[in-house]
Amino acid sequence: MVKQVLKGIGKTADVSRLFVVLGYQPDHIATYGGVLVGHWKGFRVVAAAAENPSEAVRQLAAKLAWNSQRGLAVVLARARTLTLAAPRVGRPGTTRTLTVELDNPSRFALEQLERLRPKKSSNALSHALWVAEVLSSEKVTERFFCAFRQIYERMVTAPRSRTTDRERRMLALLSLTRILFLYFVQQKGWLNRDPCYLRTLFDRALQTSSDFHRTKLDPLFFGTLNRPLRQRNQQIDLGTIPYLNGGLFQPHPIERRAGRIHYPNELWRDAFDGLFEKFRFCVREDEEVEAIAPDMLGRVFERLMEGAERQVSGTFYTPESVVKQLVEATIQSALTRRIPHRLAHDVVTGADLTDAEMRTASIALQRLRILDPAVGSGAFLLGALETLTRMRCALLTQRHQDRSRIRRDIMRDNLMGIDINPVAVHLAELRLWLAVVADDPTTEIRRVAPLPNLDGVVRQGDTLLDPLGAARRFIHGIGNAWNDATRSVGTARRSLFDSGGAAQRQDLRRLRRTEIAVARCVLRQAISSVQYAIEDLTAILSGRDLFGDPSGLTRAQADRLKALRSTKRDLVRAQKQVSEGRIPFFSFEIQAPDVIADGGFCAVVGNPPWVRAERLPPPLRHTLQERFSWWRSSGARGYAHLPDLSVAFLQRALELVAPGGTVGLLLPSKVTSAAYGEVARRGLVRETSITIVHRVSERDAGRFGATTYPMGVVVKKELPKPTHTIQLGFTANNSLSQAALNSSGPWILLPNNVREALEELRCSGQPLAEIATPALGVKTGADRIFIGRTAGLDGDFGNVEFADRSVVIESAMLRPALRGRDVRSFQAHPKHVIVWTHAESGAPLNKIPRRAASYLKQHSGKLKSRTDYRAGPFWSLFRVNPALLKNRVVWADIAKHPRAVALDETDANRAIPLNTCYVASAPNRGTALTIAAVFNSCWARALTYAIADEARGGYRRINARVAGQMPVPKPGPQGSALCELSVQAHKGDHVSSTDLDEAVAEALRLSAKARRLLRAVATHHG
Repeated sequence: MVKQVLKGIGKTADVSRLFVVLGYQPDHIATYGGVLVGHWKGFRVVAAAAENPSEAVRQLAAKLAWNSQRGLAVVLARARTLTLAAPRVGRPGTTRTLTVELDNPSRFALEQLERLRPKKSSNALSHALWVAEVLSSEKVTERFFCAFRQIYERMVTAPRSRTTDRERRMLALLSLTRILFLYFVQQKGWLNRDPCYLRTLFDRALQTSSDFHRTKLDPLFFGTLNRPLRQRNQQIDLGTIPYLNGGLFQPHPIERRAGRIHYPNELWRDAFDGLFEKFRFCVREDEEVEAIAPDMLGRVFERLMEGAERQVSGTFYTPESVVKQLVEATIQSALTRRIPHRLAHDVVTGADLTDAEMRTASIALQRLRILDPAVGSGAFLLGALETLTRMRCALLTQRHQDRSRIRRDIMRDNLMGIDINPVAVHLAELRLWLAVVADDPTTEIRRVAPLPNLDGVVRQGDTLLDPLGAARRFIHGIGNAWNDATRSVGTARRSLFDSGGAAQRQDLRRLRRTEIAVARCVLRQAISSVQYAIEDLTAILSGRDLFGDPSGLTRAQADRLKALRSTKRDLVRAQKQVSEGRIPFFSFEIQAPDVIADGGFCAVVGNPPWVRAERLPPPLRHTLQERFSWWRSSGARGYAHLPDLSVAFLQRALELVAPGGTVGLLLPSKVTSAAYGEVARRGLVRETSITIVHRVSERDAGRFGATTYPMGVVVKKELPKPTHTIQLGFTANNSLSQAALNSSGPWILLPNNVREALEELRCSGQPLAEIATPALGVKTGADRIFIGRTAGLDGDFGNVEFADRSVVIESAMLRPALRGRDVRSFQAHPKHVIVWTHAESGAPLNKIPRRAASYLKQHSGKLKSRTDYRAGPFWSLFRVNPALLKNRVVWADIAKHPRAVALDETDANRAIPLNTCYVASAPNRGTALTIAAVFNSCWARALTYAIADEARGGYRRINARVAGQMPVPKPGPQGSALCELSVQAHKGDHVSSTDLDEAVAEALRLSAKARRLLRAVATHHG
């Protein structure tokens, strides 16, 4: 009934019908900026219509609270949604909002609406409390995360054995994820056909005062689920349970090494009561909105990552919509290696195909080999599995569509994932196993197919670095030849996938033997090749020139010889380890030699770690610089000029993909603009065909979790044609000539005609950097000590509230402190003061007044320990000179669009711009006024969008590089008119944005075409 009523809502008055169905009395009275559409006793429902429902509903709920009304606010939006919120009872603020799609409400939304029904025994107050509780309840995902993490952390601290923190975390995760997996299996009816099997098992242990973990879980995991029926101990009666193979249900190497951990019954009771029995589970990710589905495992992994570990590992959760788009685009591009572009597009989009096309496409799909080089929790492997399953099924008749078998074939033949983190490997395997379970239609427990072995599909290892990596720098073709050992690794890997019982153990040993055989061969070849290279250089070193003098080596040759000798030592060390029967490292030439011998992977797709250079240990930074030519400093000093770790993954992905293959990665958007990405950008433009560059939407970027915006990049490993164009976005119609990016500097990712308009803008005046070099404002190095708020000025003294205390300081020592957030267009509103310890010349004062000196002396230790402090008075500040110059133009370093002020034109002309501001000192007043006007125009917004680095929340970094390119109009009548307009704006007179934009355009002499194109960019992105 509720669902039908929702569809019939077209205007605010119609909302009354919904609440009548829910048990309220109808009304229609204008009140509180809306319409009273219903009530129950003293509880009121007020509705309104608005374009921004989330903000409007909170304002409406706040009005109800302000007027001490117990009620519910409802806002109808043109997008056919209904948004609800209520005042919190007994405390300030409003509840979370609930948004209901009128035409297609989710199951969760309908359940929430039903819960808003009044109870006959309630009064207005108790009902208001109930409504607030309903709307404040978190979505199931958040509640599940919190419950899972709570139990997980308790398990981590429970064992008293001699295990490391990392081992305890892995052991806790193993136990929890095994039970979690079985709850999904339980939903299939495969656990003794009992939908409450696991809870019943636990209750039996409690009834007999047994140790649940030892007497029930261990026999279930390691004596039942991992053994065929005929090999089970008949004395262990756990009911009718399927054989699910080893893998998840065999002791993990950490369990063998550290010993099994058994958690007490009390902890398992809380796990069942507070976690597993508290939520519904479903095996398919699209079955129920409010049930726990397998896709949550990726989010559990992302949320469990501790802050410090996440900064080092660079692991971030990738939204499903982004995964789907990038995977489909990468696969479509990869297919064009074997089939025509149009057919590849039709296969991915599900268009109708002829019988001949279906056969051709089917062969191409079966031959695809896809790698995720940093698998994380398996999002991209799952995305590839889903996409390939959908396409493979579409090419088969209904009679042959065995989705479960197709999924297994795809895992065995088409997918591979690598991750250095064993937790990630475990969770990726878990999600792949769940994908197999989800599509298995079997209802007879004894006929359930065992889970596949994923030892050859998801591997723990370092994609970037291995002992053979350095050798690849000097010797091409290592390990890329077909031979018997190469073939045997591929055969053993495929045989292991479906084997079980004793055959599984035999196949696993066979795979290890064949990998060791390949390792011996490859290492022997690598050592021999490196030795030949060393001998060539030593021959030069010992030789003599025409005059009989020693030849010697050039600097480059000497460096090469040193590196070759180091590489040989690493290879010999690895050869010794292999001779002992172990391979303590991962190498594609050894673990996937059949793929390498075939040229490489058809596609590499994923979200590699994003780790800033300063987070990496110095030895690793040095190794990456030696190993990857794209991962090198731009030449300037400092970490800001060293690449993000993802750049190394980009270059490695292109090494691993076959000629004509495709790489699709999510990268930090700064790779396209930052100086550290210059070498990588040049390599991409000149050595690959860039298929797609996609800016991830602000909504998806917010869910991504990183502080930098993600960028999807899809490239083919083939030289670009002169006329090659890049698609700007997965679904956009805009394109860009790749040749247009073949220059130094940031990529301007806009269509060719817009790029031409931007170039016209940049050339329409003199660059700001040539007139007034932008510089960051004053740096204190200790804002909590120097920056505060004035609580009042009294003649010669001021009362300043600092972070930890209130201090009376001489007024002569205080100046307004201007932060970036205080700058508006043509205005400056400093809200803080700074203890100013410098003379007008910029030099630090040798002596400061008594009260200021007494205050700062208390912090002398901290002030002397500041990074930038070298010598002189301990109260010295840094970068003070730009802040003291005349004709200062100031703007925020990070903002959604440029906003500038000519500071000397305002009442804040004595303010000191801090280091969240940039400052440019113009040669005269007129130029300062003109610069400020240009910054505040829509043309500056368009330029900033095109060339500035993105920051989280839709902001841009308007640094010296960006601001330095702002065009300053040449002197002339139009420039004088613009200067006068800027004067008026600084005085507070109303100047419309249209008038300002036109005045700037006239002063810059922009063409009508450029104005039209740039205004569109500023409107959509400003």
